[in-house]
Amino acid sequence: METKTFFYYGFSLLAATAILFSRCQKEDEKNTLVVTTTDVTEITRTAATTGGNITDDGGAEVTARGVCWCTDQNPTINDSKTEDGSGVGSFYSRIAGLEPNTTYYVRAYAKNKSGTVYGEQQVFTTLPPLSWAITNFTEDDGLISNRINSLAVDDSNNIWAATSAGLAKFDGSSWTSYTTADGLIDDAIRVLSFNPDGNLWIGSWESGVSRFDGQTWTNYTEEDGLYNNHIYSIHADQNGNILIGSRNNHLTIFDGSTFDSFAVNPKPNPDGTIMGHIHAIYDDHDGNLWVGSCYTGLSMFDGENWTHDINNLSSFINTIFCTSDGDIWLGQSPLGAFQYSNDSWKNYPERETMIRFVYTVGEDANGNIWVGGRDGISVFKEDAWEFISSEDGLINTVAGSIVGDNDGAIWVGGVNGLSKITPLENTKSQ
Repeated sequence: METKTFFYYGFSLLAATAILFSRCQKEDEKNTLVVTTTDVTEITRTAATTGGNITDDGGAEVTARGVCWCTDQNPTINDSKTEDGSGVGSFYSRIAGLEPNTTYYVRAYAKNKSGTVYGEQQVFTTLPPLSWAITNFTEDDGLISNRINSLAVDDSNNIWAATSAGLAKFDGSSWTSYTTADGLIDDAIRVLSFNPDGNLWIGSWESGVSRFDGQTWTNYTEEDGLYNNHIYSIHADQNGNILIGSRNNHLTIFDGSTFDSFAVNPKPNPDGTIMGHIHAIYDDHDGNLWVGSCYTGLSMFDGENWTHDINNLSSFINTIFCTSDGDIWLGQSPLGAFQYSNDSWKNYPERETMIRFVYTVGEDANGNIWVGGRDGISVFKEDAWEFISSEDGLINTVAGSIVGDNDGAIWVGGVNGLSKITPLENTKSQ
C-alpha cells in the first residue's frame, strides 16, 4: 500500500511539474519579442538599405530597435549598428561606411526590458571599387555659378556650361565667364548646342536665344520670329538648322534666315491652350527628327510624316540622344532609360541603372553610354551598368546634364557644381 501511494504521489508530482513547465514555456513564448529583418536593397560600394519589422513587443515596450552588421555571421549590437527609434512596426535603415567588394551580414534587433532579440540574418556583398576618378568644380574653382543647367563641348575640347548666372568656358586650366555685359541675351541660361560651323547656340529661361561665334553675339527674341522667349530645348541638326523647343509644345526651326514655328502633337488644355513643353530634340543618322514633350510624349518626323506616342511613351520625355553608332536613347520619368536599336525598344528601369527619373543621356569618347538623374549617374559599359553617386564623390545627388569630352572623360552638371569623371586607366597613364 505504501508502495502504491508513493507511486501515485511521484506520478502526480511529475505531471504537475510538466504542466508547470509547459505553462512557463508558453508564457515565455507569449512574452518574446518578434522581429524580422528586411531584405537588403540599394547596395552600393559603401552603403546599403535594409530595416526590420517588429510584430510583437513581447508584452513590454520596445525601447530600441535598428540593425546590426559585421563581416562575421550573426552580428550583435556590440558590432556596428543603427538606432532607428522605438516601438512596434516596420522601420528603415541606411547602413553606411562599408568597404567595397566586401560581404556583410546584417540582422534587425529590438530591445525591451527582457533583453535583445534578433531577426533572421541577411547577407549581401558591396559593389566593386569605383573604376573612375572624380574631380569636382565649384564657384571656388572659378565657375560663375554652381547651378549647371546644360553642358556642351567644342572641337577644341573646351567645356561650356550654361548656368543661372551666365555662360562659363573651361579650357582645361581656367574658367572664362560671359554675361549680359558681354552680349549674352540673359544671365539665366538653360540649354546649349553647337552647330556644324562651331557657333554656340544658347537658350535662356525667358528671354530668347543667343548665338556666339567666339567673337560676336547675335540675339533673337519673339520680335525676330521666335514662337516664345521661354526656351526649354535647343539642338543644331546635321544640316545646320537650329531647332528650338518652347511652350505650348511648339517647335521653332531656324534655317539661318527665317523662323518657322508649329505645335507638335497638339493637345488642348481645359482653357483651350496647347498642353506641354518640348524638353528634348535630336536628329538621328537617317535624318529622322525626334521630339520629346513633358505631357504629349515622344514624336518622330521622318521627313514626310509625323508619328506620335511612340512606344506608348505619352508623357515626361526629359532628354533624347543619338549615339555614335546611331542608337536613340531617351530619359523618361518615372520609367527610366530607353534604347532604340535595330528597330526595337529596350527599357532599362531603376533596378538596372539605379536611376528612376532619367534627366540626361550622353556618350564618352570610348562609346560608353551614360545616364543621369535624380539619384546620380550610371554608365553602360560592356553590357553592364555601373552606378556612381554622391557617396562615391560626385558633387551632385541629382545629375541634370552630361557631356563627353574628346579625351574620354564625362562631365556631369547639377545644382551644386560640375564633376569630371575620368577612367582610372586614363589617369594612370597621365
